[in-house]
Amino acid sequence: MKLGSSRVGIVVFLPALLALGFGAAKPLRANTIYNNFGPSNSFLVNRSYETNFDFMATTFVTTGGGDLGTILMPIFSLNSPVSFGLYTSSGGQPGALLEDWSVPVPGFPAQFVTLTSVLNPFLSSGTQYWFVITLTNAQKNKLALYQNNQGVTGGVWAGSSLNGLIDFEPGSPAPAIQLNSASTSATPEPASVFLFGSGLLLLGLSRTKKRTGLSRSV
Repeated sequence: MKLGSSRVGIVVFLPALLALGFGAAKPLRANTIYNNFGPSNSFLVNRSYETNFDFMATTFVTTGGGDLGTILMPIFSLNSPVSFGLYTSSGGQPGALLEDWSVPVPGFPAQFVTLTSVLNPFLSSGTQYWFVITLTNAQKNKLALYQNNQGVTGGVWAGSSLNGLIDFEPGSPAPAIQLNSASTSATPEPASVFLFGSGLLLLGLSRTKKRTGLSRSV
């Protein structure tokens, strides 16, 4: 076995309010659902797993929850594309398929491959999931998953059937992998909405003043 006066003031002041109103919107960033990479997404560059079985997998327990956005891992394959699947856990083996991918994977040496979720399944915190690779005959012993460098053990699972995976080298580091939640669009904070509404109110009052008090002084 081998991761922002009179008329001019209105023109200047209103855009300023609009800038404050919309500029204060804060995008909700993606959160980490699971990660066993080291600092700067490091991993063991000289330790990897290969297999001649039909399936190779890693299992993990999430440390956060959310709609899946991406999966990141260091991997190489001398044959592409590679088929991946994310599963629930059932009876100590992969359960229901949540999403699958078939994507090109670079050859040696290992590079980061990012799988982008389209279905965005919700992953619960503190829950076990499985990440499985289905190997073609051409990929057996020519595809490698690299180990994490954080001392997270678990070895690698492999087998000839999806529900018959065996844990190899359970005392060794598990494959390096990172799951992030989907990013959401920016949403104005309540204070931003208040500023925007205030700007419109001031503009209305200024126009009313121009038609009455200011018009008599001209």
